[in-house]
Amino acid sequence: MKGGLPKYAHSQVELKLSCRDLSDLDYLSKSDPQIVLLAKDVRTQKWKPTNQQTEIIMNDLNPNFVKSFIVDYLFEELQQFRFICVDVDRPNNPEWQAQEFIGQFDCDLGSLVGCPGGKMKGKLYDPNHPTKNRGYIIITAEEVSNTKRNARLQFQAHNMSLKGGLFKSKPELFLVISRANEDNSFSPVYQSSGVVSNNPYWEQFIIRETTLCNGDLDRSLLLQVKQHKKNGPQLILGECTVTLREILTKVKTFPLHSIRNSNVKIGKDACITVIHATIEEPPTFLDYIAGGTEINLVVAIDFTGSNGDPTSPKSLHYIYGQKENEYQKAIYNVGKILEGYDYDRMFPVYGFGAKFNGILSHAHPLNNNIKNPEVEGVDGILAAYSKTMQAIELYGPTNFSPIINQTATKIQQEVEKGNDNVYYILLIITDGVITDMDSTVRSIISASVLPLSIVIVGVGNADFTNMNILDADDKPLERRANLQTGQSAVVMDRDIVQFVAMRDFQSEAARYQLPKAVLEEIPDQFMSYMNKHNIPPRSPVKRKTMDLEVDVRFVGNPDEPPPAYSS
Repeated sequence: MKGGLPKYAHSQVELKLSCRDLSDLDYLSKSDPQIVLLAKDVRTQKWKPTNQQTEIIMNDLNPNFVKSFIVDYLFEELQQFRFICVDVDRPNNPEWQAQEFIGQFDCDLGSLVGCPGGKMKGKLYDPNHPTKNRGYIIITAEEVSNTKRNARLQFQAHNMSLKGGLFKSKPELFLVISRANEDNSFSPVYQSSGVVSNNPYWEQFIIRETTLCNGDLDRSLLLQVKQHKKNGPQLILGECTVTLREILTKVKTFPLHSIRNSNVKIGKDACITVIHATIEEPPTFLDYIAGGTEINLVVAIDFTGSNGDPTSPKSLHYIYGQKENEYQKAIYNVGKILEGYDYDRMFPVYGFGAKFNGILSHAHPLNNNIKNPEVEGVDGILAAYSKTMQAIELYGPTNFSPIINQTATKIQQEVEKGNDNVYYILLIITDGVITDMDSTVRSIISASVLPLSIVIVGVGNADFTNMNILDADDKPLERRANLQTGQSAVVMDRDIVQFVAMRDFQSEAARYQLPKAVLEEIPDQFMSYMNKHNIPPRSPVKRKTMDLEVDVRFVGNPDEPPPAYSS
């Protein structure tokens, strides 16, 4: 219809992944595969990362990945994806280029969803060794249901001893749940942590109903009890097929049986019991915002000497040019979004790694007011930054733990007062290699139990490897046990750190792309905290029309289109 908006087919598609017959690139063990997803930009025709990757599966040439990819489906676009399979030799380095390349497979989303049963098998290809067999990738595509419900489940297995005798020692057993595909194959959707017991009692967990069965209560689910093996694929001890509807009924015990053509046999009394099973309609991030939860921004700026002489145009802190420096860009682009979620728009702003008033500090308020370090709005942050640049001596080193600890202490005080309707984001903008890594790791682990997210924006061209470790998307941060002091090992309570390098956003469109990359994990981190602490959203706050004011962020801003897209 002329003048109307086109109604394109637009939904989300889940891509479940597995591989077969991968090349073994390790000498003493088998490859540790992982798949990374790239997408071809429709405008520049360049491959770009999507920040989606599977978990790492140890010592397995035929992996079935639990973590899937969720992609938007646009009928009107040719959506091309590249699936890159690597053998992870450097687990602390999140860059797939740092791993050992196995092979890649390219296809478009239209071809994937158009395959019979939404399933495609592709041959992995190594451009540098085109004649070598690298194995195969199997991709199953399915439209994601729009249900928001969660399943809260807990299971226990019983009598998991092998037929004809007991284990020589108690095995480490874990539970794997897989869902049926249209061709009657199964794809894993959940894997528990290991429990050392013949009668393992696994932790309660929450899983999206879309992930578990895509909203179909009668979809077949395969429950498998597996034994961990150091080298090679896990040993399947027993399995059974059920549905979510059956799990939710009064029947709470399901017999387990050995798989066909297996030398592993378990007794007839082996079974799995449903300890807890409920379906919940979870609140959303916007439910909390509507209930008056404030997102408070705290800013910390790196003033170490590695930024360069601020009077030189080569300095990252040079403020006398016609263009904003990278610190100013990060403050403006991220702050403008977060500013709207803080009702009073008053933000504490600190500097670290410099001599303020002749004294070295790693948490100095830029307004020189220790009791009230807040400034008004993003414009206030930028003004305080510019004024500070004219009155300090850049120094060092680059320490994060002081500002993290100071912020965490303030939040802890609010929590102890009973204020559970607040959440903080600590924005750290830095140029250099962190010098107090161990202390920072400890600080982040301690702060991970608080309503806090830490966003690190790296400026310049320094080595940011340690920042990626702090991001902890794949491997949670852990404080090792100390035998001398008697301290036990501690793992971070939840992921609270997001790192983004400004050098990845140098195009004219960077001001539009950067905030998304920086802030996209915040709602999930926020919900993770609220769910862990069973904090429900409050009733929506009712404000009279007279309470609403003109948003000063947009006063005087001309209505202009965004800049032309460029890579």
